[in-house]
Amino acid sequence: MHDEQRLEAGTGTPLERLLASPSEVLERIPDAVVAAAPDGRIVFVNRLAEELFGYSRDELVGSSVERLWPVRERERYRRNIALNFATEHPLRFASEARGLRRDGTEFEGEMSWGVIETTEGPLLLAVGRDISKRRAAEARVRGVAALGQRALAGTDPADLTAEAVRLLRATLPLAGVAIGLAGGAQISSDSIGPGATLELPLATGDVLVVAPTRALDDEEMSHLRAVAHTLSIALARLRAEDRIRHESVHDPLTGLANRILLQEQLQLALARSEREGTQTAVLFVDLDAFKQINDVYGHAIGDRVLTAVGARMRTAVRPSDTVARVGGDEFVVVCEAVDETAALALSKRLLAAISRPIELGGTTHTVSASIGVALGYCDPEMLLQMADSAGYRAKTGGRSRVELHR
Repeated sequence: MHDEQRLEAGTGTPLERLLASPSEVLERIPDAVVAAAPDGRIVFVNRLAEELFGYSRDELVGSSVERLWPVRERERYRRNIALNFATEHPLRFASEARGLRRDGTEFEGEMSWGVIETTEGPLLLAVGRDISKRRAAEARVRGVAALGQRALAGTDPADLTAEAVRLLRATLPLAGVAIGLAGGAQISSDSIGPGATLELPLATGDVLVVAPTRALDDEEMSHLRAVAHTLSIALARLRAEDRIRHESVHDPLTGLANRILLQEQLQLALARSEREGTQTAVLFVDLDAFKQINDVYGHAIGDRVLTAVGARMRTAVRPSDTVARVGGDEFVVVCEAVDETAALALSKRLLAAISRPIELGGTTHTVSASIGVALGYCDPEMLLQMADSAGYRAKTGGRSRVELHR
């Protein structure tokens, strides 16, 4: 029996019956299919091509295939098609291409191209799919991986946070991104107005706030959570580094500057004094008979007295002055751009602040101090020794008094 007779009798194989209708084959391909003649006219599209490009079949068939290409790509794609039709053995290959939808949006496609021979002549057949979402997902995965690697490499947390904000802006449909820090500050200049927002808690009371322009799908939400997790780690490390940095230069009991920070601040003050022709004052403050408080009431009460004294000293000086604790009951104050009169006036304010009664646990404690003052713009160690020496004279001369080094 001839093939035609077998098909008409319905005895052919399923493949043979299917091949009897080539358009049905193209219709069932799970990708978009577009066929074009050598002059660029579209002669066939399947249902998935209609969905991909946003046109009906009637709108596409007979029109130029160029309407499916971005304007900037049309010349290049036109040359490629001409080359395919001019080749004796037409190429069949897969490549990436840009497509243009009816609404003007572009997409990235993965396309297979080739020229096929038909009873009506050669046709260019393009079979492809939109891979924009896949590429966007791949870009998000790469972005999170790079962010994680930079976090592990010890990138500055502030820089890492800024990079995370840029990544979110570039990879998700967001109208704004903001990171609210626990202290009330914000990272990101985006102004997020009223409307639907998503908030993801981060480390130590921080929060990531984003304003999507549409509902995020599951993959996009996973990406957002991954970035938030990396941000959370970065901000926690930033907090830890700030705490370590603060603890390294501050007295753990009073919160005042320690010797390390005192030296740094004194060197900076003296450098400015020398440059500007002014004087820096160093006030050495030694509490009088403080040992008695420890002996009578215990070190816990003594520590509370020291903390109270430190707080009072901070309020008695100018905001630009540095107050440091350098020993058990010894403090140093550094004041820039002062003369002898101003330094002595500040010393008297300190004496008055320190001598006010301190109420602790129903007991009133009163302390006093001897203060030595030295002015100049010499070596910092020399200035400290001069102030210490003047303080010793103040203590041996009767306590609760100020002595100026001359």
